[in-house]
Amino acid sequence: MNSQPNYAMSDSILVNLQASFLNAAGFWESNLSEKPGNWCKLVQGIDKTQTDGYSIIGDFVSQIAQTAYQQPGLYLHCQKKGSNKAQQKRIYTLFALQPNGEIEVITESKNASKDWAVELWPEIEAYMAKQNNYSTKRRQEIQQRIETIEFELRQLRVELAALDFNDQLSEN
Repeated sequence: MNSQPNYAMSDSILVNLQASFLNAAGFWESNLSEKPGNWCKLVQGIDKTQTDGYSIIGDFVSQIAQTAYQQPGLYLHCQKKGSNKAQQKRIYTLFALQPNGEIEVITESKNASKDWAVELWPEIEAYMAKQNNYSTKRRQEIQQRIETIEFELRQLRVELAALDFNDQLSEN
């Protein structure tokens, strides 16, 4: 199972997912409709013991066509097209909500097979790896900066102590 960075509730942004999706680059067949039977979830990982939709771990998201607080991250939307259930087409759209409210569509799949989710695993894994690499790199940058500042503070404290010592000598 892969995991996504944990976003705190304070990291949620006020956004209309559907409106942002319609502004995303590219020509997508989906429109993130909230019609009955359609669903959307915030992807948090993959369970490879399953091959259907249950393999994609995450919480379902509501209010995708209204302005609401949503977490930046990877989303999967399923849209059913057509009124005849036997000939209904499903469109699976994998997209990322950026912290600035913009949406990047990663892929769109029209697949009616029972193991449709497996087709999305590589993109999900690539997204998760990119997020984890960013976190690791940023954590290292912050740690280096802290070490540099702590070193500079130690140097300044030594210099201040030397000045204090010199002042005491000149007073005596």
